[in-house]
Amino acid sequence: MLAKLRPKLVKVRPKLDDLRPILVKVRSELVKLRPKLVKVRPKLVNVRPKYVMLGPQLMKVRPMLVKVRPKLVP
Repeated sequence: MLAKLRPKLVKVRPKLDDLRPILVKVRSELVKLRPKLVKVRPKLVNVRPKYVMLGPQLMKVRPMLVKVRPKLVP
């Protein structure tokens, strides 16, 4: 009985749409650091810490690694 009540941890690889707000933040921070970096193409290299789904909704999002390859615009 008790096992049924506990939410099940299901590891899910996050979709790019879920990460877009995070990537936009990363990009804006980079532009603050170096305004010449206009074209920043963030590449999700290793989304190792996956989203943890507790039941139907996302409850816990662990910090994740986003590798950004900045392109210097002359």
